[in-house]
Amino acid sequence: MTTDAADPNPADGARPQSRLQMVSDVFVFQLKLIADGLRDLIMSPLSLFAAVLGLIAGGDRPDRYFRRVLGLGRRTERWINLWGQHRGAGTSDELVDPFRSRMLDRAQSTPWLNKAGGSVNRQLDGVNERLAELARRARENAARPSGSPPGPESGAGTGQSGERLGDRDA
Repeated sequence: MTTDAADPNPADGARPQSRLQMVSDVFVFQLKLIADGLRDLIMSPLSLFAAVLGLIAGGDRPDRYFRRVLGLGRRTERWINLWGQHRGAGTSDELVDPFRSRMLDRAQSTPWLNKAGGSVNRQLDGVNERLAELARRARENAARPSGSPPGPESGAGTGQSGERLGDRDA
């Protein structure tokens, strides 16, 4: 796996290469959440059954069946690898990564999808720029002493063209 889907600050410094990569990472994370939830649904009654069985037929080691369930839980947790902490062989990533690579390659080599993705990226870049500008203005306003009105350079209360809101024709 090229990026760690579950870790927002991976140790190796890897970051999603694109928004498409991030969408892929989120999709895989959702699949892993489903697998983890199903495992939990199965493990809960299984652990209770193992505990009762151990109390009834466990002899001098009443916890033996319960300990086996715990071992199964550890193995399935490693295989699901929800948080991406396990590297190497023996995880679901071995199963998912080839499909993910093919999907990303196909998405990047499909002209209409590439064009649509570029358009979405441009729109999202515009949203990011507007949000950054709003954050900059908020920081400026927060640094201004209370009670002092915002200056015209802050653009507060103006539309995109600089006119005061309400000055436009309805």
